[in-house]
Amino acid sequence: MCGRFTHRLSWADIVRLYNLTLDPYAGRNDIPPRYNISPTQTVPIVHNDKDGNEIAEDARWWLVPWWAKEMPKAAMFNARIETVATSGAFKDAFKSKRCLIPADGFYEWTIAPEDPKGKTKDPWYIHLPGARRSRSRAYGRTMTSLA
Repeated sequence: MCGRFTHRLSWADIVRLYNLTLDPYAGRNDIPPRYNISPTQTVPIVHNDKDGNEIAEDARWWLVPWWAKEMPKAAMFNARIETVATSGAFKDAFKSKRCLIPADGFYEWTIAPEDPKGKTKDPWYIHLPGARRSRSRAYGRTMTSLA
């Protein structure tokens, strides 16, 4: 993921989408849409608790490895598929502490063609892609799957 993303789901949408069984946000107001989430900001995440129930909580978008004694100064918000399983900073979290980040899309920037020095950048909003397929009788039930 790039250095900015969007989140437009309401709290009710997140509860329905992830079929949350525990609600740590009792009495919480609805989540407002956010169109420019950057590293170090707090975002909602969904993960399994120790009993396997999906729960939601807020988390800071900037990984702090378990062994860190202070906040990392290097960029710790973009785990790359090529190195996530072997990088000292990400491998423990990748192995056993995965989570879902409800996001609608992200931004990428390109250098504007009229600015060869690269000081002006054009933002491009990219909707998170998916390919879905309906399949019957998967795991004994009808389901729609995606990648």
